[in-house]
Amino acid sequence: MPWSNQSGGGGPWGRPGGNGGNGGGGPWGNGGKTPPNLEDLLRRGQDRLRGLIPGGGGSSGYGGGGSTGLGGGRSAAVIAALAVAVWLATGFYTVYPRQVGIETIFGRYVGTKGEGLRYNFPYPIGGVVKPDVGSQNSIQIGFRAGPGGQGRNRDVPDESLILTGDENIVDLDFEVQWRINPLKASDFVFNLQNPEGTIKAISESAMREVIGRRNIQAILTNEQSSIAQEVKEMVQKALDEYGAGVRIEVVQLVSVNPPPEVRPAFIDVNAAQQDADTAQNEAKTYASREVPQARGKASQIFQQAEAYRTKATADATGQAARFSEVYASYKAAPAISRERIFLETMEKVLGSVNKVIIDQNGTQPGAATAAGVLPVLPLSEFGARAQTQTQTGAAR
Repeated sequence: MPWSNQSGGGGPWGRPGGNGGNGGGGPWGNGGKTPPNLEDLLRRGQDRLRGLIPGGGGSSGYGGGGSTGLGGGRSAAVIAALAVAVWLATGFYTVYPRQVGIETIFGRYVGTKGEGLRYNFPYPIGGVVKPDVGSQNSIQIGFRAGPGGQGRNRDVPDESLILTGDENIVDLDFEVQWRINPLKASDFVFNLQNPEGTIKAISESAMREVIGRRNIQAILTNEQSSIAQEVKEMVQKALDEYGAGVRIEVVQLVSVNPPPEVRPAFIDVNAAQQDADTAQNEAKTYASREVPQARGKASQIFQQAEAYRTKATADATGQAARFSEVYASYKAAPAISRERIFLETMEKVLGSVNKVIIDQNGTQPGAATAAGVLPVLPLSEFGARAQTQTQTGAAR
């Protein structure tokens, strides 16, 4: 060792003896009065440096051995510079599509970079995490899919059996599809230690809460879409409060059934309910068709009655007014009125019958009787024949 020529103990600055018996506690030695030799100190430092540099051996003086030491120092500097350059070059990294680069310096987040060639301080000063923000991830609750994610390979009753609001049990399998939010990828990297476990626990808790507020009949029939939407909103809200940096894409109900032990009974009840709904729908259809028709007929009858009432009232009013006028005329000239009434009545009575009008006071030249009509003349036949000829001419 370079320090082997030193007597006494204790390192490069050690000094034997001294007036105080102090073996040297510092570079100047508290016990000695003689100041240190600077040349000796420089030589010792040079020897120590030469021992640390590979190939740096040689004389400890200032002759040719000193030149060899200086050349070895330059080589070491070049090697050190190359090592530093290589180390700095390791800071380059590539962010591929569907990724973002999360940069840290001494473990502290400093920024997010998009795709392309990027640079950050190399390890151990800087670091880069590149989460995949483009892939869609899936978590299965209540079942496990078969190879390739197709079908249901295994049922998990501890996750699928859920208590409903009316104290029944439903066997419900569902799937949660999620992505890393590109705008909050740093939250996903630093705030979640187990992303899939966290999302699964929150989703299962939200589903149990939503199912616990509904009856089993509604769950099995017409509220599955609303259940999925409500669970999605609850899970997204909880993850946002945790600062998870996760975006829930879809909550899909894969299978909703009663437990296997009571499934046949529920199927029968469901079939009966569907029959009842079908009967109600048919009754509503019949009512919607018949009620308007009945109302239309009622309105028609009412309008006809109203028209008849108006007509009868008008006729009665007209007859009464006519009678009043006839009565006024009769009062003014009773004889003329009676004769006119007689003539009008006879016109109505005799207007539609066959008749022969004979002028008993008139005479015709060459007549055998004073009345001017032969008694044996069949006037009724002539009248009937004339009427037939008149009708035939009118038809033509």
